[in-house]
Amino acid sequence: MTINKILVGIFIVLLTIGFAGAATLNVGIGQTYITIQSAIDAANTGDIISVGEGTYAENLIIKKDGISVIGKNKEKTIIDAKKIGSAIRIETNNVIISGFTVQNNGGSGKDDAGISIYKANNNMVVNSIFVNNSVGISLYTSSNNNIISGNYIKSSGRYGIFIYTSNDNKVYNNNIESNQIGIYADSTSTNHIYSNNFIDNKDQAYDNSGKNSWDEEKSGNYWSSSKGSGASVLLGGANARDNYPLSGAVSIKEVTIPLPSGLAEQKSQDTKAQAATGNGKSSPGFTASLV
Repeated sequence: MTINKILVGIFIVLLTIGFAGAATLNVGIGQTYITIQSAIDAANTGDIISVGEGTYAENLIIKKDGISVIGKNKEKTIIDAKKIGSAIRIETNNVIISGFTVQNNGGSGKDDAGISIYKANNNMVVNSIFVNNSVGISLYTSSNNNIISGNYIKSSGRYGIFIYTSNDNKVYNNNIESNQIGIYADSTSTNHIYSNNFIDNKDQAYDNSGKNSWDEEKSGNYWSSSKGSGASVLLGGANARDNYPLSGAVSIKEVTIPLPSGLAEQKSQDTKAQAATGNGKSSPGFTASLV
């Protein structure tokens, strides 16, 4: 898809620039950094924070442009917000988050979520699990041109994904299940939401402007509540609809992210080691390269 290629091309150019001289900061037992936040505070633009398996009871704040925070195993690398605020709050641009279970966010802030992207652009949240949050992912106030893909978002007390006054974001290839509302789009326009599974949410989606796109090149979303083959009308504005709903659930694909060669080689070695010991779990679907 043309829009996909343009946006991903921008990400790769920015990340390639940042990777020149990039360092890898390792987090976990026996590593240089015990907490993820301490590694974030030490990182520079282009650096990779590689997080080992374990449960990290933290509320992370990212204000440094162009860093990547990568978990070793999304089922076993857990960020627990302890029912306080957001597990991860991103207040800058060009950040990648991948490979975590994010759980138990709380707080009374309107933008609080498992991951909150606040006034921030060109970020990626991919290949992660969001469970038992008030909101899974929040794109809040002028957070534009972000990518949300390859995630499992379930059992949110309010919204799986909340988009507020933020435009031109791409939300695709996600499983959004058993939330109070799957996606709540408030005062937004020109967001692209397609190829997602909306399964057994109390209300599947809400779009009060009716100015967002819920299908892309005649490919919409799968709605477990949808009957028949016609357009799926959403709650909200008069034009809020998926014109091309899918007849069956999509296979969620792991999103390949650009990494410096050193970390990419290490992840490859880790994958081979897991396969050799029988401890590795294959990702659903197939690997989808961003290049």
